[in-house]
Amino acid sequence: MTRLVLQLPVGHRPGVVPYVRLDTGGSAGEHGEAQPALLPKAATVVGVWPAEQLTLLGLQLPAMPSARLQAALAGALEDRLLGDVALQHLAAAPREPDGSLRWAACCEREALRQSLELLEQAGCEVGRVVPEPALLEPGWACLQRLDDSRVRLLWRDAAGEAGWLHLEQQEPGAACPQLPLGVLVEPGLEPLASRWFGAAAALHPCERSQWLARAGDSAWDLRQFELAPRAAAQRLWNLLREQAATPAWRRVAWLAGTLAALELIGLNLHAAQLRRHQAALERQLQVTVAQAIPGAPAVLDPGLQMRRALDQARLRSGAPTSDGLEVLMGRAAQLLAGARPLALDFHPGRLNLRLAPGQAAAASQRCQEQGLACSVEGGSLRVSASD
Repeated sequence: MTRLVLQLPVGHRPGVVPYVRLDTGGSAGEHGEAQPALLPKAATVVGVWPAEQLTLLGLQLPAMPSARLQAALAGALEDRLLGDVALQHLAAAPREPDGSLRWAACCEREALRQSLELLEQAGCEVGRVVPEPALLEPGWACLQRLDDSRVRLLWRDAAGEAGWLHLEQQEPGAACPQLPLGVLVEPGLEPLASRWFGAAAALHPCERSQWLARAGDSAWDLRQFELAPRAAAQRLWNLLREQAATPAWRRVAWLAGTLAALELIGLNLHAAQLRRHQAALERQLQVTVAQAIPGAPAVLDPGLQMRRALDQARLRSGAPTSDGLEVLMGRAAQLLAGARPLALDFHPGRLNLRLAPGQAAAASQRCQEQGLACSVEGGSLRVSASD
């Protein structure tokens, strides 16, 4: 599955966005900068929220249900936040193996929401957001170029706390008070890193695309609680609602509503016509049955009453009735095709025949082909009087 990792824009005007595209094996491929609408397509999009826009905070929370997590984060971190906790977005780090939490991230909710909406409007929906300091392991630092004269130093101490500084390239001394375990250095800044950290520092070249690619495998995700990705149905509903608010779509909606109303009226008129036709046929059937059965007090069920009258006439003439054994055996003979039943059980209107193994399935197939009132249950064939 391909992944597109990009640096989330900050502010009202996104400008160009640094990105790197990871192939199915996780290797960095196409990279560069592009306007949000011109970013390459990928199966999933991962955003990186800049270190300058957030804070990593250590904490100790036991394992708890996800439904209680937001309130627990607010209660544990409220005293450590400078701004109003209601305006901040708190996100939990990936849980420890025992389910507890040791880290959380805090950033301004509206700034992150605005960045995600800008990209979504450009057709690039970010599924997961990784805090930039989480790309570093504890005890490591990263030195990157901001422009021709300034650089940024991002580090995490041994405890995991993160910090950053924007510095002039001509700074005389080391910007980080402790010698880190390793320094990721953007190509061209190696002499500056050696001057700041000394020759003993372990320098590791890291281009901007390689830096962003680290987010592809990170388990962090700032899209939690209010900023969690909306369901596809909710996104579609919001899009339709926004489109329906425009004058052009209002006219389309009005026309569609009018056509639907006309169609509904036409269906109701057709249904009423069918009901009148049905009532006329039922009256005609009652008149026909009443004429065929003289002396009948009332015709309530024409089909049942007519069948009973025919059965009585057959009995008087010595012919078998519609639910008699002779008629049902005649129907069963069409289904058995010469097979002999093992047992027979007759009740008026119903005949049960127990068949040998393998004959029931064939009888059921013939029953469907001929459209007779019969069924097969287990190894028994049931033949009914009514078709």
